[in-house]
Amino acid sequence: MGPIAVILCLGFVNLPAQSKASKQDKKVSTVKDAQIYREAMAWFKKAEAMIGTPKENSDEQAELFQKAIQIKPDFLEAHYDLGLIYANQKKMREAAAEFEKVLKLEPKFDVGIYYLLASTYQDLGNLDAAITALEEGLRREPKDAKMIKALAYLQFHSNKETAAINSLQQLLEIVPTDVSARMDLAMLLQKTGEMENALRNYQDVVRADPGNFAAHYNLGLIYIRQKKMEEAAAELESANQIQPENAELLERLGDVYTFQQQHAKAAIAYKAALQKAPEQSAIYAKLGFSLAKQNQLAEAVAALENSARLNSKNPDTFFLLGDLYTDLKRNDDAVAAYKKSLEINPKQKEVHYNLGTLYAEQNRPDEAMAELKTAVQLDPSYASAWANMALVAEKLGLNKEAIQAHEKVIALGKAQASTYFHLGVLYATDDQPDPSIAAFARAIELEPDKYRAILKEELKKVHSVLDSVRYKASFTRLLAAP
Repeated sequence: MGPIAVILCLGFVNLPAQSKASKQDKKVSTVKDAQIYREAMAWFKKAEAMIGTPKENSDEQAELFQKAIQIKPDFLEAHYDLGLIYANQKKMREAAAEFEKVLKLEPKFDVGIYYLLASTYQDLGNLDAAITALEEGLRREPKDAKMIKALAYLQFHSNKETAAINSLQQLLEIVPTDVSARMDLAMLLQKTGEMENALRNYQDVVRADPGNFAAHYNLGLIYIRQKKMEEAAAELESANQIQPENAELLERLGDVYTFQQQHAKAAIAYKAALQKAPEQSAIYAKLGFSLAKQNQLAEAVAALENSARLNSKNPDTFFLLGDLYTDLKRNDDAVAAYKKSLEINPKQKEVHYNLGTLYAEQNRPDEAMAELKTAVQLDPSYASAWANMALVAEKLGLNKEAIQAHEKVIALGKAQASTYFHLGVLYATDDQPDPSIAAFARAIELEPDKYRAILKEELKKVHSVLDSVRYKASFTRLLAAP
């Protein structure tokens, strides 16, 4: 989930159809000009008389202003009031045209007209023109907070995020107590990756408005990103107190608790999230993991089965189900789950390893060998898979492959005493006494009492796997107590 914030909304305000320009006495140069002015003004006054009546913003009122303009095309106030009517009637194209005429006739008209012009262009979907209108207005009134806020909104929705950030910063220099602007700034900084700056602004929001859910939530997200889980938990818990039934927040809170190894608290959070979002496969999967970590295996299986029911394409769900089925001795179900996981993603070395190991435990060595070979093909440095493959190869009588696998474990630096012991037995069986004795020597070096005892017991047999080494002086010395 991304950051939660509400960016400012630039909306058109229903205004009365009356001019904000002062109506000064017009100076006329000729009798004809005076007559035109009087005739136009007569229609204008009839239109103005409708202000405050049911006919305000009506087509009839618009026609009266139009008649005034027909008589006197440069009638500034008539153009302005006609623009207001069109705007209130949602005829934004016509409104924009009238406001543009006003500015063409009088570039120093009341600066508020730029906000109105921007509103009309916004409704027309022409955000660039709306931005241009506001920028023109701000050249005249650089500290007009209303226009700066509207400009930031338009820049944001035009994907001009850097410009929007600059506008919001400018606004906050003028009105530092504008919490909504600071919230929007923090959200934009978070979106553009300026996390430290975003964090500081969210903290300012929380100080000014402790009940701001979005600020606490987004702070939590930033702290998660920074791996500051204690701080993240505190912010998300605060957000949860404000909106205790937000499923996405509860899921994130569960994620933080999981990271902190607080699996009981994580399970509670995930269960609460599922009460509000019961069809979320991912939350069921996370719940299953938390329950498994608490050794609540049956409940974990139920959660993961729900996850698989809702989303049958997640290999990790079936992987974990396979592990849990194995722990519960439901081996057939485990095999089926592992196979389903591999059907979705066949390149999971761990699943091949687990399935191969399970096959080995079920005395299905051929199938085990195939899975373990695939695991080491996917990752030639997978020592555990090599080790198990060596044991399976021994069981199948594939001594050469078993020797190679044990030697690979040694080469990877993961050998244990048992590795050397098995290798010694294999070399002895293969009538290679020198490498056999060398391997036994290493096993005894690592665990002397255990492997001396095992070898001595084996020598008591008339026919032993150790026949090729039993009479070697170096082997006899090896078995002697130090």
